[in-house]
Amino acid sequence: MKKISILLFSFLITQMSFSQSVEFKFNRNGEFKILQLTDTHVVAGKNNQQHVMDLLATLVQEENPDLVVFTGDVVTNSDNPKPCYEIFGEFFKRHKLHWAVTLGNHDSENKMPRNNVASILDGLDFCINQSTDNLKGTNFLCEVKSNTNSDSKAILYFLDSQDYSTIKPRVDGYGWFSTEQVVWYKEQSQKFIDENKDTIPALAFFHIPLPEYTDAWCNGKAFGTRKEVECCSKINSGMFGAMVEQGDVMGTFVGHDHVNDYVASYYNMALAYGRASGAGNSYGDLKQGGRVIVLKEGKRTFDTWIREKDGEIKQVCNFPDSFQ
Repeated sequence: MKKISILLFSFLITQMSFSQSVEFKFNRNGEFKILQLTDTHVVAGKNNQQHVMDLLATLVQEENPDLVVFTGDVVTNSDNPKPCYEIFGEFFKRHKLHWAVTLGNHDSENKMPRNNVASILDGLDFCINQSTDNLKGTNFLCEVKSNTNSDSKAILYFLDSQDYSTIKPRVDGYGWFSTEQVVWYKEQSQKFIDENKDTIPALAFFHIPLPEYTDAWCNGKAFGTRKEVECCSKINSGMFGAMVEQGDVMGTFVGHDHVNDYVASYYNMALAYGRASGAGNSYGDLKQGGRVIVLKEGKRTFDTWIREKDGEIKQVCNFPDSFQ
């Protein structure tokens, strides 16, 4: 009986270590810094991860972020991506730094189903991913709380923009958010609004740009580079409309298009790309780098810029002031 109790206790402790959520807080200056990497295109067994790890180490040292977010196409064309993700996990454990991953269209192309990849991420050291029942892939959120109390001051949504159309040949091309995902986002958003009697500033991270990105570039002021037409899905899921209606999300951050790295304003939302972080692993001629986002406690605003591997800073801007 004693042996059973010890085993049960050990099991509970193990479960707690994986299920306890980290509590993020703004620092004493009222800031919370996020580093976004995207499209690293690491392939297991190809020995092409080291230059991504070198970039990661450089950016973490220079920026000292509170959270690192990978927005898709992280470990690609791999039957078993776990060893590559474990290398990332060892880095973050060593630096005592939390990280999150949203899946891209190339992250589940081979034999491993999308939900299996998401399950791998759920259990890695310092990874905040938490699979949500009945939703495919990586869909979860976290709160950033006040420096002085337990009030939520910002919400971070991590969404799975899926991979490819599931209704070919009628509709070809890339995937889109399901109705269940849009409903889930609206329910979570409304819960925070009801609890706080007001909207809480939020950001959303995913891989494939929304169709509205093209309109944002063409119709609004933008900072950054656009070297290819946005590779959006052919079906508009309504996620952008849901975010505008809820009024909480002030910026979305994606990858997918390796030679786009702009931020544009559209209906009082920033639609932004990260900077491709894989360099020689994929197409494109932009310098390997990452995007930095700095949230401000209690304010619907953020600063953002691109930090390249050589240390150069590009495209410094503030949302919304730089877009007025």
